[in-house]
Amino acid sequence: MLTSDFDDPTRGFCEGADASSRKEAQAAPTSILLIHHEKETQLMLTQYLQTDGYEVIAAKNWDTAFKQLQQQPIDLVILDLTISQQSGGNLLQQLLALHPTMRVVMICDHCSLEDAVEAMKQGAVDFIQEPHGYLQRPFDPDRIRTVVAEALKYPLSAAALSTDYDELITLARQAAQQHDFDQARQLIGEAIKLTPERPEGLTLLGQITEYLGDCPEALKLYRAAIGLDPTYKLAQQNLDRAAFSHRKQRPRFEG
Repeated sequence: MLTSDFDDPTRGFCEGADASSRKEAQAAPTSILLIHHEKETQLMLTQYLQTDGYEVIAAKNWDTAFKQLQQQPIDLVILDLTISQQSGGNLLQQLLALHPTMRVVMICDHCSLEDAVEAMKQGAVDFIQEPHGYLQRPFDPDRIRTVVAEALKYPLSAAALSTDYDELITLARQAAQQHDFDQARQLIGEAIKLTPERPEGLTLLGQITEYLGDCPEALKLYRAAIGLDPTYKLAQQNLDRAAFSHRKQRPRFEG
């Protein structure tokens, strides 16, 4: 069961949310987890990306990175191929197995075209080649910015490959738990296209909409879900909770 983390657990979001809390939820900076074994590279890339307004969290190994992934929502991972290959297995595959909605850009120094192609086959969305002797001839900032910007626009590979409604809804819930609501909406949209008569997608969309503070629209979505299936209890429970402030319960991203 995935629970959304409201500031005040004693009140429903529709009852207590104000403009500032909704603005904060919507305006959170894009977060990038940078996993690289060399401190100089971490500092250089962090400086480039922070200049563009990204929140950058640096990690030098998988253990530290894993803790960061558990502690806060991450929009993009930049992963050092050297760490991936030396972690006792394929770290890229492990990362995507744990976080199938994550976008990952690989980065390496001495790597081949075959390395890049293989990483893309395994689910990376792009590849950054570090310049040799980069301390004397550093990264091209424009190249870094372009790769990151394009990667953040990249459609989810899992969504593109999946034609299963339940899988898409599961991925959407995972994205919602990470507060990646744009991706969650994209996945829900794909699911609804496949099976428009099922209520789960509209219910989850209502939960996301309510979390972001648009309670009237959320109520419409809950009612629409009930219209598709009057026996779907989750939609009715969310409608009751959101409509009646005396219930004072938080919405949950659950199935």
